[in-house]
Amino acid sequence: MASPRLTNERSETSRLWRLRRVGYRPGEPDKSATFASGFNSFLTTGRLSLALRLGFKHGVDREFMTRYLGLLFCDALFAPMRLWQTVAYSGRINREELHPEPLFLLGFWRSGTTLLHNLLSMDPRWGFVNTYQAAMPDVFLAGQNRVRRMIEKSLPPNRGVDNIPVDFAMPQEEEIAMMCTSGLSPYAFLHFPRTAVDALDYLFVKQRLDERQQAEWQRDFIKLLKTASYHMGGKPLLLKSPSNTSRITALLELFPNARFVYLQRDPYDTVRSYEHLIRLMNDWHALQRVDIDELLVKQLEVYRDMAMAYLEQRELIPEGRLVEIRYEELDQDKVAQVKHIYDALDLEGYAEFEQHLTEYVASIEGFEKNPSHVSDRVIEAVNEYVPFLVEEYGYDPRVERGGGA
Repeated sequence: MASPRLTNERSETSRLWRLRRVGYRPGEPDKSATFASGFNSFLTTGRLSLALRLGFKHGVDREFMTRYLGLLFCDALFAPMRLWQTVAYSGRINREELHPEPLFLLGFWRSGTTLLHNLLSMDPRWGFVNTYQAAMPDVFLAGQNRVRRMIEKSLPPNRGVDNIPVDFAMPQEEEIAMMCTSGLSPYAFLHFPRTAVDALDYLFVKQRLDERQQAEWQRDFIKLLKTASYHMGGKPLLLKSPSNTSRITALLELFPNARFVYLQRDPYDTVRSYEHLIRLMNDWHALQRVDIDELLVKQLEVYRDMAMAYLEQRELIPEGRLVEIRYEELDQDKVAQVKHIYDALDLEGYAEFEQHLTEYVASIEGFEKNPSHVSDRVIEAVNEYVPFLVEEYGYDPRVERGGGA
């Protein structure tokens, strides 16, 4: 049998991903929600029982039924491989010892955490949840070769929400895998935006979940990380999930010696970009009709609550274990900011991977950013919901120009 630890050598060594591909530009939302469109869903590569349970619990609107049937069909196709992975690897995963000092990258969605994740992953000392594991957490060990190659051919050039490329070898946020395996994730709200509001409580594990729910979340989170650690040969994990930004208390309970990097972006640019993300995610994942304006308001409340939780919980992080940087400074000098992170957190090994980091940065210099016009509506939203972030991190307050959207 081939080694289960990255049998595909490209997964372990390919650090310079495809960065020159033509940007994927999704068209207008497909309101017909065809059978094939179910593959866009986080639930498509998850457990069939989970998709059925969530569907019955929250309800699927009639016009999205073909999308729902599509994802159920895909889940059924992957079921034999899911069983294979459980039988072949569960014992080994359970025996895996997690490194006690992971590095958590925090920051709200669209704050530049993916860029930072990619930069730090140039250091081969780190392990991480890669895109293949995140998309197929219960299958990827059992299908590292043929299945991987088959699905990889259908990947879009980039993430759709921006021009960052998609590659199964690249690091990915572990929250996607949590959604696929257990549904104990705020991402359930994306599928059922009218009735799964309680899923947002998983952003605030210690504050809003009862003891039973906390234990379930911890169990599945640790299993996910053990799987990644096993896959990556026991390396300390580099973990990026915006959802963790308001979970510091829960993370410190599991990893008292963890380190953290918090990335703050200008809130006006963050909200502008996040609105775009939410519209796309609703088009891709929703199984229910929802008023998009109401959905955006709910997400602004989430932004506010997560920011307040972070500012309160960061005081719990031991001295020398947290560094905060601004996205604008990272974007201006990526290499210098990565070195600053290593120095501030007393991390070893920067000199050994600096050349790889520099080469990667040079390869993405032509990265084309999306337009960044900030509307009056966005300015009003930031000034209403998160003005304290503007002040806390030294950004210039903006005022409405009277030009509408």
